[in-house]
Amino acid sequence: MFASPQQVINKIGINVLLQFVSGKFGEVGDYENTPKVEDVELALLNSPASALQEQINAWYLESDKAVSALITGYVARFNLTQAEIDVSVLPGVYIDLMTYELCINAESEDISDKRNFAMRQLDKVSKGVIQIKNPSTVSSTTSMRTKKVYSSFNLESF
Repeated sequence: MFASPQQVINKIGINVLLQFVSGKFGEVGDYENTPKVEDVELALLNSPASALQEQINAWYLESDKAVSALITGYVARFNLTQAEIDVSVLPGVYIDLMTYELCINAESEDISDKRNFAMRQLDKVSKGVIQIKNPSTVSSTTSMRTKKVYSSFNLESF
């Protein structure tokens, strides 16, 4: 919905994803069954063929579900179309949050900073500071109210 697995791979990088997968599913000292780039690509872009690829796919889908639910909670009231999502900041926010969800070391300063920045972006989107949808005149909730101004200024004697 917010970004495809290919976009996630392009932004995060296949080698970084491989590090995350190796940390999550790799056994120490088991060099024959170490996850490879092909395992990650097949698990995320195609149909998984091995048990390891199925685990990687399930792990990715679980993270995707959590991040999508988080973002949807912030932007549900906007009723966005896929075209509006694609041109907004949401795909970048999604990928930054996916990086945090997929990483094995959440204490990493760089990854933590990306997550914090993404959460601030979502907060700004929710408050309307960052506009992701053009406002329509009908959806305005505040109306302009005017009332007669009373003044003691006498224009004729001026």
